[in-house]
Amino acid sequence: MIQKKTISVWMACWTMLVGMMVSCTGGNEYESALPEDAALVISVNPVSIVDKSGLSGETGKNAVQRLGDALKSGMQGSGQLIDKIIENPSESGIDFRRNLYFFMESQSISAGMLARVSDEGKLEELFKALSKQQICSMPMEENGCSWTVMGNVLAAYTSDALLLLADPNGGAPQDLLHTASMLLRQGEKEGYRATSDFVRMKSGNGDVIALGTLDLIPGRYVTPMMMGISGDMKMKDVKCMAEVTFGEGKMTVEFTDLTTDPVMKQMKDRQMQVFGKVTGKYLDFFPANTGFWLSVNVDGKKAYEMLKEHPVFNNQLENSMMPVDFEAIFSALKGDMAIAGDLLANKFIAYADVTDNGFLQTFEDLKPLLLLTGGQMKLINRGTSAYEFWMMDGSMLGMRPGSLSFWFGVSDGKFYFTNDSRLVDASVEGLSLRDCPWGKEVKGKRCFYAMNLAALLETGQSFPDRPEMEALRFVKGLDYLVIESVDAEKSRMELVMKDKKQNILRVLLSSIN
Repeated sequence: MIQKKTISVWMACWTMLVGMMVSCTGGNEYESALPEDAALVISVNPVSIVDKSGLSGETGKNAVQRLGDALKSGMQGSGQLIDKIIENPSESGIDFRRNLYFFMESQSISAGMLARVSDEGKLEELFKALSKQQICSMPMEENGCSWTVMGNVLAAYTSDALLLLADPNGGAPQDLLHTASMLLRQGEKEGYRATSDFVRMKSGNGDVIALGTLDLIPGRYVTPMMMGISGDMKMKDVKCMAEVTFGEGKMTVEFTDLTTDPVMKQMKDRQMQVFGKVTGKYLDFFPANTGFWLSVNVDGKKAYEMLKEHPVFNNQLENSMMPVDFEAIFSALKGDMAIAGDLLANKFIAYADVTDNGFLQTFEDLKPLLLLTGGQMKLINRGTSAYEFWMMDGSMLGMRPGSLSFWFGVSDGKFYFTNDSRLVDASVEGLSLRDCPWGKEVKGKRCFYAMNLAALLETGQSFPDRPEMEALRFVKGLDYLVIESVDAEKSRMELVMKDKKQNILRVLLSSIN
């Protein structure tokens, strides 16, 4: 019986052994095997990845040797073959000098990987060696291609391409043989390679490029998402491309909206009328070591009008059991909004520019309703424009058990909402968020989010058992993460390390080692 754990270890190690590659030869015919209805395609440049990670050349020898030893431990008797492949990866029969493609078909009915074959005979020799270790079945020839099964994965190949296919829903891999054989027979003007999306991917810049559409979502999830949205919207035409670049001390992801669906484009145009450009005024309200900070600029009146046009939201607003004037609250919001705090300590405060404080009067109408809770919930006046909302047990509203309070009100032309009253109008001593490396990038953006990962790691020393701390400790030397939206089409994410001189991939690899 094929051991799934052995397969997983083997594949993980093997992926990292593309380290000693030379210049490109041959063509791109293998790209024709990509399915035309792919809802997500990811292109990986192995040459660039290996070079930036430090696996190539003398500097990567130790890491490559360790990975080779790991492979040998799971493949007794195949040491000679592994050594040969480590010395020259082309001995595997796979051309790691060409891009690797990962994909998922429409509604996630299947997932796969595509690689170029440089030598079909050597590839078959590799699979035969793996079959002796019960990592895969003995290769067979059928439907114009050779194939084998590795756990839940079908591997099919010709002299041009190696195709790995799996059913995310748990179907038998053998059932995918017909699909695989059809894909491997596609010509240059067939499949995803013949689409304008593939042309756009090929023109992109990045070590990894991904292009996905909403058609990736399984059908059972589509109906709830489409509630209140025109049935004319085509999920396959709502798409985005991401270009990932691993640089010195940082990873950058450039997002480009490629949506062509007129319904979605109209919705986005409407949203752009609601959200203006952030001024960054709330940068000065928080110290430089703040855990996270998110800011947008909103016209509340237009936001309310947009929500009213959506039948689901409109029904909630019109038939709400809460005696609150939502229109008055929304209409008072105009300008920058920001929320900041400490994720691990569970403390936050939100600020928003408001035109006046008259809308607070509508919260007085909540008091008679809260009286019906028998004292389990209270709205307490804490000044002329300040309130405390208190609950005996937060679990009544799906929050943490125990006594819980929120404070809100208006101070100096700004609305605030927090779970820690000490944060209201707290003075900043020393450096503020404006002094952070990303502080000068905020002004003029549609949306800006920053997370101080170094501060999060420091705070995390008091929360050693939190699961997210395991992930953060795994990657050493993290500094901060920023996500910014420039306009309706362009967004950007940047993960920055403290060490700005080493490529981030090399740092990540050292964390693994």
